[in-house]
Amino acid sequence: MRPSGRPHRLLAALALLLALTGGAVAAAERAPRAAGLEVCPGCPIDSIAEAIAQAQPGARIEVRGGTYPGGLVIDRPLTLVGIDGPVIDGGGSGTLVTASGVDFAISGFTLRGTGISLDKEDAAIVVEQGKAVLVGNHIEDALFGIYLKQAPGSIVRDNVILSKALPVARRGDGIKTWYSDDVVIEGNRAVDGRDIILWYSNRGLVRDNVFDGGRYGLHLMFSDDARIEANSLSGNSIGLYVMYSRSPTVVGNALSNNHGPSGGGIGLKDVDHAVVEGNRFVNNNIAAQVDTSPREMGIENYFRGNVFAYNQVGIGFMPSVRHNTLSGNAFIDNAEQVAILGRGHLRDITWAENGAGNYWSDYAGFDADGDGLGDLPYRSQRLFESLVARHPALRLFTFSPAAMAVDFAARAAPEVRPETKLEDPAPLMRPAPHAALPVAPAADPGARLAMGGAGRALAAVSLGTIVALRRPTGTPRSRRPNRRLRLAPQGGREA
Repeated sequence: MRPSGRPHRLLAALALLLALTGGAVAAAERAPRAAGLEVCPGCPIDSIAEAIAQAQPGARIEVRGGTYPGGLVIDRPLTLVGIDGPVIDGGGSGTLVTASGVDFAISGFTLRGTGISLDKEDAAIVVEQGKAVLVGNHIEDALFGIYLKQAPGSIVRDNVILSKALPVARRGDGIKTWYSDDVVIEGNRAVDGRDIILWYSNRGLVRDNVFDGGRYGLHLMFSDDARIEANSLSGNSIGLYVMYSRSPTVVGNALSNNHGPSGGGIGLKDVDHAVVEGNRFVNNNIAAQVDTSPREMGIENYFRGNVFAYNQVGIGFMPSVRHNTLSGNAFIDNAEQVAILGRGHLRDITWAENGAGNYWSDYAGFDADGDGLGDLPYRSQRLFESLVARHPALRLFTFSPAAMAVDFAARAAPEVRPETKLEDPAPLMRPAPHAALPVAPAADPGARLAMGGAGRALAAVSLGTIVALRRPTGTPRSRRPNRRLRLAPQGGREA
């Protein structure tokens, strides 16, 4: 009987498989490794541009230390990873990194020294018609920082962006998006630039960033459904300006110290269905200003749970503005709680929602039934506030005895009281904290003690000065005459 040929066929197939596998492994070892390119000053590849030229699509290029020239062009999908602080230095010329038509990621680099051409928009990183992931980079001495052009779905996270030392009008934008939907801008710090701006970029998420010291801390133009959350917008001409956009959600941001001549904390211009909720507005020119918002019929904008404190104006409306609802907000010691930015009257503004209005620090009513709501409506009709609206120079006397005397006189003599600007039917007796409110910065205890000590010293000096001024000159204390005031027979006074 002939032995079966099956074992021989199996052995032959196994030998063929091993030969093919060995050949594939050898070929793979000979081919460039897509994830294994390395650049460093002492490496076989010591140029980022050379590594890009050798890289396969999708390759990972690790750059370890060193300083490299700018002008890099990314023409295939790549990931650049900086290790040990590599630097891309443009030497003051052009754009440092440009990726066009490809997906691109870069992290861990210092990028510095762009050109200064505004018309060419010299930038640290430009991504056009591709998706970018830009994480953990340090950009400095840059005209424009990061520029996304038609780069939907891109992620810009945990970068530091510092502008060139130029007048604000000559600076570029720290982060600029153009026709880039669904971008995520998160955890970045961009200071002393011109603007952070989203143009025609819908559904953007801008969260947990610090955008300070610019012209517009953050600016939205024709960008719908944006979510602006938990950012610091301080020391700008305007903290946040939303224009010609629908359904922005602005929640949990800190907007402070924004003192542009016509700016302040937040501005809404031709904006529909805005939700502004749980934000803290402190020490701004105008904390919030509303112009032609909403612009469409049947739409409402909502301000809920915000704190407006120590601003020149808490919230200002153009006279034509309608259909805004305000509830649960706290208006605390603003020089002018609510302003009409022009001649006219406020109409169709709702000051309470679900039976509860807002907290007003100057409310003089009471709560007899203890339900947390004032038993009398809050009416804005302070005479001094009305005078300040007409003559801004009078703000010098805000919170002074003169201002209090003017308002006391207006309450005592209703014929000089100005007409009511607004009426909140259910004012809150105390501020209602909102869960999204950013934590207020704590005062330095040492500074408080120093200020307290200085105040006590000043009070002591002032008291001593008053006593000295009241003491008769040249008369010993023990021999001072009794200067009791008496009425003269004719109704005059004699000492």
